[in-house]
Amino acid sequence: MNVKTTRIRLILVVRFCHKLLKKLLLLYFSVLPLLLFGQGKNLITIERSREGTYEESGGSKIRKLLGDVILRQNDVQLFCDSAYLYVDQNKATAFGKVRILQPGKMDARSRYLEYDGNSKDAYLKGEVVVTDGEMTLRTDILYYNTANKIARYNTPAVITNAEAVLKSKNGLYDSNLKKLFFQKNVTLDHPDFRLTGDTLHYHTLLKKADFFGPTYIYSDRSTTYTEGGWFKTQTRESFLTKNGQVAIDSHQFIRADTIYFNDSLQRGYCIGGVQVIDTLEKTEVRGGYTRFDRKKGTSVVYNFPILMNFSDPDTLYLTADTIYQNRIGDSTNVLLAHFLPVIQKSDLLLLCDSLSYVETDSVFRFYRNPVIWSAEFQITSEFMELYTKGKDFDRLEMYRDGLMVKEEDSLRYSQVKGKDMTAWFENRQMARIDIKGNGQSIYYVEREDGSLMGANKIESSDITILLEDNRPVDIRFYVQPVAVLHPIDQVNPLEFRLKGFKWEADRKKLASFRMEEAFICNPERGLYKLLNPQPVADQPTPAAPPPALMPETE
Repeated sequence: MNVKTTRIRLILVVRFCHKLLKKLLLLYFSVLPLLLFGQGKNLITIERSREGTYEESGGSKIRKLLGDVILRQNDVQLFCDSAYLYVDQNKATAFGKVRILQPGKMDARSRYLEYDGNSKDAYLKGEVVVTDGEMTLRTDILYYNTANKIARYNTPAVITNAEAVLKSKNGLYDSNLKKLFFQKNVTLDHPDFRLTGDTLHYHTLLKKADFFGPTYIYSDRSTTYTEGGWFKTQTRESFLTKNGQVAIDSHQFIRADTIYFNDSLQRGYCIGGVQVIDTLEKTEVRGGYTRFDRKKGTSVVYNFPILMNFSDPDTLYLTADTIYQNRIGDSTNVLLAHFLPVIQKSDLLLLCDSLSYVETDSVFRFYRNPVIWSAEFQITSEFMELYTKGKDFDRLEMYRDGLMVKEEDSLRYSQVKGKDMTAWFENRQMARIDIKGNGQSIYYVEREDGSLMGANKIESSDITILLEDNRPVDIRFYVQPVAVLHPIDQVNPLEFRLKGFKWEADRKKLASFRMEEAFICNPERGLYKLLNPQPVADQPTPAAPPPALMPETE
């Protein structure tokens, strides 16, 4: 090979190497900023881009990327149609079909995004959709921090999961806790109910809503109001802790300091300042604690309970240690009151060991030495039955050693006794008393000036006493009566006492005290009167929302 040929080949090799070196140097210096930038673990890196350019403008180094762009910072991936990567600021702006993905925490899509790799703050705008496997959030603007995994919005948003749709104007989502925090015009729509409120926290895993401030829950059968508490959407359990109020079937109202109610099982309990009102039955129950089961038709009230029946202008009041009710169907209602129940109605006061009432036969039954005070009379027996007819008392049956006593003065008492006795009522007063078997009577006879003339002792198998204004006006004796009138100066009041006589002054004080104690512990709150306004004559009562479901004011 000659020298000339060798020189030509060397020149060609040198030229080729020179061109190759220039290309390598150009490539190295073009990607050097990116290579240096990707050395830090918190820097934004480029995973993919179809096209890209590098430029410096205004002191900023910018990578302009186009076509199926993927950026990454640790576990955060950013997908978009195009992006600006501000190399020296560690920031990025994305356009088009934007998606920011943080596996297991957040998957968000929008039309525009700004991301700060230093503070980990992302700003998403335009048709924002966020999902995390449990819920989907839609809004117009969203702020999300990839470090603390918290998203915030202050534009109207809609959040949906498998069973409910939530809406609010302001909110926050913590993807670590799987918890949403809502404010302003919050609504939660569920196939079985609707919730509206001011402030609500919702746990997407537990399906539990905690509410703060005025909140309403509407279902087919009930409306609930509270200013604090929680509600579980799957089990439909509510726990109301402030001004809790529930309206059921538009005629039953419950209010208490604390209310628990399971709408699916139709059971619950109330604690503190309890009021249970039935506007159809015209009853109100107050107490310190109540437990109820609507499916079984049962309820029980403790802690100084009071039951009030307003079906008659002469209201009936009942208190006891425990009041239990069992409603079977539409017609059968059984009421039980245990340990020293007291009934008060107009001028009637009753005390016994326990009592029952069955609606089918409209009969009160009083057990173990009941005592009734009516006007000036004291009535006792081993067992009593009080029959009612409509709204009024019909008759009082006294079994085994019935005894009626009327105090004439501190020493003298008129008395009527028999094996069995029946007192008949007219216009809410006793009108007649029938004594059957072993009838005995002691009554004091007055002169015209009102002074006592003597004491009449009568024995007869059967006796009938007629009364007017609760005072005897006629006494009739049957079956060989024996009567002896004793002059008043020959009457020793202590000897003129029938067998079994006992003046129950202390028990009357106890009955009055127990009723007063119940009212002190459960005072009038005016709710029943608000629910049942008295209409003006010949004028319809205007319709109004149930006051039981309005916030209580001081």
